[in-house]
Amino acid sequence: MPSYASPKLSSSNVRKKNSFQSPSLASIPRSSTSKRSIRSSSPSSISTRDSSPGSASIQVIVRLRPMNEAEKIHGTVPAISASSKEKKVNVIRGQGYRQLKSSYTYDNVFAAFSTQEEVFEATLKPVIADVMSGYESTVFAYGQTGTGKTHTMEGDLSNPEMYGIIPRTAEAIFESLQDTKYESSYVSCSYLEIYNEELGDLLVDVSQRSPDKKQPKLEIMNNKEGTFCRGLSEKKVTSARDVLSLMQTAQQQKKIGETKLNKLSSRSHCIFTIRIKAKKNLADGSTMEFKGKLHLTDLAGSESAKSASLDKSSGTENTRERERMNINRSLLTLGRVISLLKEQSQTRNPQNLRIPYRDSKLTRILQESLGGR
Repeated sequence: MPSYASPKLSSSNVRKKNSFQSPSLASIPRSSTSKRSIRSSSPSSISTRDSSPGSASIQVIVRLRPMNEAEKIHGTVPAISASSKEKKVNVIRGQGYRQLKSSYTYDNVFAAFSTQEEVFEATLKPVIADVMSGYESTVFAYGQTGTGKTHTMEGDLSNPEMYGIIPRTAEAIFESLQDTKYESSYVSCSYLEIYNEELGDLLVDVSQRSPDKKQPKLEIMNNKEGTFCRGLSEKKVTSARDVLSLMQTAQQQKKIGETKLNKLSSRSHCIFTIRIKAKKNLADGSTMEFKGKLHLTDLAGSESAKSASLDKSSGTENTRERERMNINRSLLTLGRVISLLKEQSQTRNPQNLRIPYRDSKLTRILQESLGGR
């Protein structure tokens, strides 16, 4: 199930999402990098927020997936129901007279048979408008392994109707840039993988790499523009088709593995970043130059020790356990960062509150868009 995140998202919300195993998307617009000085208000947001420039908020949006074939064969009874109209998810625990029903309300809810297009239109369109105004934003899919996060983010790249958020975002950006108000534009992409707290470049084709050429080590650094990954390749793209080609290359190199819950479980966090530099003509005849950035993050699924590994005969139990520990640790840090950002926004002395961005490479690389500056 997908979900959105904002400084207003509390840690209790995160725990509720895990309890009924649903993925989630998160979007956080941050300060503008436009060179034009007449910005009188912040861009429209995906959620209610302050009207002051640079303000941001996080929405939590839940998406249920339909039962898979194995669940149908075993006669699995759904434990969750959803109402898109009421924006509510109902979770049933236990059986018989011990049955307990709990309800949770979110910013938006998509039922099991919602389409990829419906999810994109309701969640990403406003975020893209922010980015095209010079903002840095983050969207991430969060949830237990096997709940459909990668399907929501990427989808089926061979079928346009099943495109996920990333390819649809690329199409929307290039469609916007066709407007005559844009004098010039430059769009580039990078794709970072974080596996067991090690950084990898998904746009470098390992199969074509020369064995004599040493791959540069990737490191998270800081400069005057903020946090960046040194050594990460950045590819210029001129169309949505170019983005699709990069994604297909990256899919061959992602770390995946079989667990008890998912035969093709993502074992790493993947951050697809789109950078836009453009000049735009304004209504008063002046020109605004801006830089926008959008991080589209497919988080590895949270999981328990029982669901992470196969039986001992498979020989993968040690690998899966190490992966599980690193995945859960980084997700825990992300939850702590979001909770503390909320607390920081409500305290009188925010400078006295330490935000643990450096406790995880995931939160450190996303520091600027999560609220680091």
